[in-house]
Amino acid sequence: MAELKISAKKREKLGGSTANQLRNQGRVPGIIYGHGEASVPFHVKELDLRPLIYTNETNTVSLDLEGTAMRCILREVQFHPVTDRVSHIDFVAIRAGEKIRIDVPINLVGSPIGVKDGGVMDFSLHKVSIEVLPDSIPEHIDLDISELKIGHSLHVSDVPAHAGYTIVADPHAVIVTIAAPKTAEETAPAAEAVITEPEQIKAKGKKEEEEGAAPEKK
Repeated sequence: MAELKISAKKREKLGGSTANQLRNQGRVPGIIYGHGEASVPFHVKELDLRPLIYTNETNTVSLDLEGTAMRCILREVQFHPVTDRVSHIDFVAIRAGEKIRIDVPINLVGSPIGVKDGGVMDFSLHKVSIEVLPDSIPEHIDLDISELKIGHSLHVSDVPAHAGYTIVADPHAVIVTIAAPKTAEETAPAAEAVITEPEQIKAKGKKEEEEGAAPEKK
């Protein structure tokens, strides 16, 4: 597991207007939560967060807060609803020898038999919650799907046990499924409806025109 080093500065002033000023300067406001200690507001460069946010791996962070190093993990990221830029970030301080709960990405390994037979893979659960010591956090958890056939699924309970961590997610949650491909009969009705609907509208319009026409004079 990699540890990223990020420099931060304390936020002396709080509030929406101050936070917006920071964002306009290319910085992201955030908070680091400790263990029974007061939370610390800070701000960091938006660009420095990219290796932490836009990755499929789990990382710890060494946050350099004006000369004080604080080891932490990512808790939550908020994005702007329009621009999709990072608008706020939360960290949680961690201590060596103290277990934490963290979501770790699932890495699918192998090519399923069901896909080779024409099935469609539905990867629905991309992360799983584990309880682990900070120094034992895996970057990801591998899950072999090569024997998965059409109609079969793998659940959290199918994730191999590991001595370094304990899985605390719902064991019944579905991670990946190989669905059967749609048949011609399943797709035909939708196509037929698209074709026949204009004809029905046309016929209805013709009937209304005939009924509304004035009788022919003799």
